[in-house]
Amino acid sequence: MKKIFNIALISLLISFGANQTFAQVLTADQFKSIVAKQAKKDLEQFNVDESEITVGHLPVSSFNLPDGKVSVKIFSNTNSLTAKEYKKVNINVNGNYVRTYYVPIETKAYKYAAIAKEVIQRDKIIPLQAVELKKVNVVGNLDNTLNLNDISKEIVATKVFYPGDLITKRYTKSKPDIVKNAMVTVNFRTGSNLNIAVEGIALTQGNIGDTIQVKNKRFNKIYTGEVTGINQVLVQI
Repeated sequence: MKKIFNIALISLLISFGANQTFAQVLTADQFKSIVAKQAKKDLEQFNVDESEITVGHLPVSSFNLPDGKVSVKIFSNTNSLTAKEYKKVNINVNGNYVRTYYVPIETKAYKYAAIAKEVIQRDKIIPLQAVELKKVNVVGNLDNTLNLNDISKEIVATKVFYPGDLITKRYTKSKPDIVKNAMVTVNFRTGSNLNIAVEGIALTQGNIGDTIQVKNKRFNKIYTGEVTGINQVLVQI
């Protein structure tokens, strides 16, 4: 019986030793390096010019994992990338899921983006000379920035931008057919199809088909009409 027990014990030790041969210890620093590399790779889809990833302190010194190539998949807790966040990280070995760990990650992502050089008023076309291109941290606005080529297409500010402000798609829009305070041609049409054209000032902006208000300076009267073209308004009388 003792001989059988000894044989069983030896077999168990041999088996344990064999299993240990196929295990690996991943240090916390090695894990942080893998996470940082993957986070940088994930940012490539946003065409950033430069990025900085800092993985914060981990309360463990190492991970015991199966033998093989270690990779990670990072999940954000929000729909948009934030500067500092505890992110869910799935650890895979040879492409197979092993475990999940939550990791503090700080992200900085830089792009050359349009910045206001001077005050840009709301509802005004953004002039190219009022904008400069600077490399700035755009975390929170990764797919929301504009470049000088975008600005050259005559876009309108929907808020006031002050010097140093990042100009974003969220607060700009395409130039309308009629810009507020622009000089327009007001065509008055009567029931007998008699047309009278006068100059006016647009009190609101609009595109073709919109109804806006215009003011005739000569008679100091306000009319409501339909936008029929670029700086063209039709008023039925």
